[in-house]
Amino acid sequence: MNETDLRDSVAGLFDRSAETYDAVGVDFFAVFARHLLDDAGLRPGERVLDIGCGRGAVLFPAAERVGPAGSVTGIDLSPGMVERTTRDIRARKLATVTAEVMDAQEPTLPDASFDVVLASAVVFFLPDPLAGLRAWHRLLRPGGRLGVTLFGGNDPRWSGIERVFRPFVPPAMIQAMVNPESPVVSQENFTRALGTAGFTGIASETREHAIRFTGPEQWVDWSLSHGQRAFWEFVPEERRSRVRSEVLGELDRLRAPDGGIVMRQVVRYTVATADSSGR
Repeated sequence: MNETDLRDSVAGLFDRSAETYDAVGVDFFAVFARHLLDDAGLRPGERVLDIGCGRGAVLFPAAERVGPAGSVTGIDLSPGMVERTTRDIRARKLATVTAEVMDAQEPTLPDASFDVVLASAVVFFLPDPLAGLRAWHRLLRPGGRLGVTLFGGNDPRWSGIERVFRPFVPPAMIQAMVNPESPVVSQENFTRALGTAGFTGIASETREHAIRFTGPEQWVDWSLSHGQRAFWEFVPEERRSRVRSEVLGELDRLRAPDGGIVMRQVVRYTVATADSSGR
């Protein structure tokens, strides 16, 4: 798949997810946002860019932190996401917050126009992550800050569910996820990529979060509401009912005594500074 096709595929996936994205009662993206914003140390009056803004998990709390003297711009490749988030911005009457349809890897924004660039759970969707990091460096003023989250590995108890989907996942995607040269496959690789893109003062922390579900059905609804939806769509329509039954069976084994399920999600948080010399 070429880069244009990949971008179209990602945009379409999130358009189809937009209606329920981050809205099925699971505290997930907001958890990461809280830690990311703390790490990035947003201050009143700063100009912030939220890359891959989705439905606003980072966008809206960032706006609260920078206050009316600051501004927050959100960009997302999915028109469906941006349309719904723009409605929310208007409903909240936030004059200093905007959302635009734009490519995260090639944002068409002025150089040195932001104090902080944030990208939560975005980098691994880019066809060329290093190109994206270089573009984000260009958007930051000298000494500006970049804050990024990346997933750091799957809960091993979910291996049964992964086995259910694996026969349907394109081999190229599996290879990309384990490619030892990928900038996102390890913290060491990501730190190296940030340095190549011109960032300094790179600091990272890995945290594990307990993500709670009321039961198997909520997990399925949640998995269909964001990027994981792709794995369901890889399954031929005539086999989805059977796959769903197999997934529910695997999830049933993970139930706690109260019927709920807890997933341990490892997340890598990284903050870096834009080298004033540029690259």
